[in-house]
Amino acid sequence: MSTEIVLAEPFFEGNALALIKNGRIEDFIADFRNPENQLVGAIFVGEVDRVSRELNSSFIKLPNEKTGFLKGNKQLKSGDKIVLQPTNFTPIDKAIVVTQNISFKGKYIIITSKNKRISFSKNIKGKETKLELLSLIENFADSRIKDVGIIFRSICIKSSSEKILKDLKEQLRRYKDIFDNKNDSICQLVKAPNALQKAYIEWDKFDDPDIITVKGCFDNFSVWEQILALRSEIVDLPSGGNLIIEKTQAFIAIDINTSKNSSLNSALSINIEAVKEIPRQLRLRGLGGKIIIELGPLSKKYRKKIEETLILNSLSSDKLRIAGWTNLGNLELEKPRDRFFLSNNEFKQIEKNLLE
Repeated sequence: MSTEIVLAEPFFEGNALALIKNGRIEDFIADFRNPENQLVGAIFVGEVDRVSRELNSSFIKLPNEKTGFLKGNKQLKSGDKIVLQPTNFTPIDKAIVVTQNISFKGKYIIITSKNKRISFSKNIKGKETKLELLSLIENFADSRIKDVGIIFRSICIKSSSEKILKDLKEQLRRYKDIFDNKNDSICQLVKAPNALQKAYIEWDKFDDPDIITVKGCFDNFSVWEQILALRSEIVDLPSGGNLIIEKTQAFIAIDINTSKNSSLNSALSINIEAVKEIPRQLRLRGLGGKIIIELGPLSKKYRKKIEETLILNSLSSDKLRIAGWTNLGNLELEKPRDRFFLSNNEFKQIEKNLLE
């Protein structure tokens, strides 16, 4: 039986949190000192600067002299003030990709401002469960419920009606605070969630948003040592093979090396061992976008097993999508860039924090 615990300790002016499963770190979120880390999930008022009819998109003036890139919406014109939200981290030298479909994400419910439909996490499959959740909305006495989209998150399967309704009320309140007030100047309306808030929303095991943080609790599970080990592009596997993970501007390249184990049976074993580890490595390193995996020697008949193993060892928050196999036998994935990439700057901050 697996056991999961949440650890939290002070980190500079904020906190660092680790999700531990069977004694090993599975996820990590921290309040690093980096302005780029404070964008995704924030809500801005921006001003349309330039409309590109050829690209069917607009360039937007954002707070702090940032530039946004908005796809679609042919009705916009220069000077229009609109409410926007970045959903993914963008390379520093590129405009920040933003959307007008503002999401208010809670632990149980996600409210959306544009897609006005009711939907469910793909993990909610039972018809009876869906009907029970729909009945909560039918009995919900708030006229604003008709103006928004609602997504029931997978945690709703094992949660009480009281918790779900409480979260629904909170996300509707946040929606009202934004759209019931008119803003005519470029500004930030809502800050991005901090590490504690992100962990509470994303980790099912995290039940108490007011968790007490204790300095030094990471030491019991060597959390900092495990995080600092991510500096290396090489990840050793127990059976003798390894992964080499390289980040490029265009995609993430992962090479699975079977070492001296060259037989097909040994190669299959190492490939399976590797794809079990890959979702965790991507998550901890904050890597996303297009991902290309070059596996060790592998018969085509085992491709389905590789795909199933990869998904089985992913968390729902990973949102990994298998795009397919190339003609050369490489596996292609997609993952949202919704995590901040751990670079040398962040590793230096960890080392500094340990010295304080």
